[in-house]
Amino acid sequence: MENTKKKLSIYWDELISKKIPSYVNFQKIEDEIKEHFGFLRWAFKRIVLPIAIAYILAGIFLFKMNVLGSLVIALIVFLYSNFLPDTDFLIKETKNAESKWYEKYALLFFAPVIMYYILDGRKKPLYTKKGKSFHNYKTVFIWGVFLFIVGAILWQEPIKMAILPIFGMLGFSFHLMIDGRINNFLSRNLVKHFLHNNSPIASRRQAKS
Repeated sequence: MENTKKKLSIYWDELISKKIPSYVNFQKIEDEIKEHFGFLRWAFKRIVLPIAIAYILAGIFLFKMNVLGSLVIALIVFLYSNFLPDTDFLIKETKNAESKWYEKYALLFFAPVIMYYILDGRKKPLYTKKGKSFHNYKTVFIWGVFLFIVGAILWQEPIKMAILPIFGMLGFSFHLMIDGRINNFLSRNLVKHFLHNNSPIASRRQAKS
């Protein structure tokens, strides 16, 4: 396992990092995943699971329909959305160039496809004059609107249409909470309780600061 991790680290830093900003090294990616996935598991049990149970019960008793299929898709979207904000590492910060807004949001909406073309060298780089293009409230809202449209295409029932943006925006917001981009009373207390129960992650955050 350790040898595989070492080989992956060498591959990342020597090959993939040539296509993306130099500060995105394998160790940084690994630490980010550990921190965010830890909070994701913690928040899932305390916030997402109760919502999921309430959604199933509402589907059975109030709307008389099977909502399990839409719930599974929403949970996948929740997990995906939690790591989506960090795709903005592919948008290079510069002082004299700015990509069109629709080019940047294409990365947000169709991240796997756009990332493939960027890493393959078949798409021109994206640029911004502001760092962390997706780490803000505006992008949470835009992502939610996009998911609502997707939900409206997939289903006709309002309850099913709504669950996709709810879970997607929750996943996206949880990421921003850990990064300190959403900083209010509720988010501060959630992160505080999480760190209190996860001393290794708390230690890493103190070391960074």
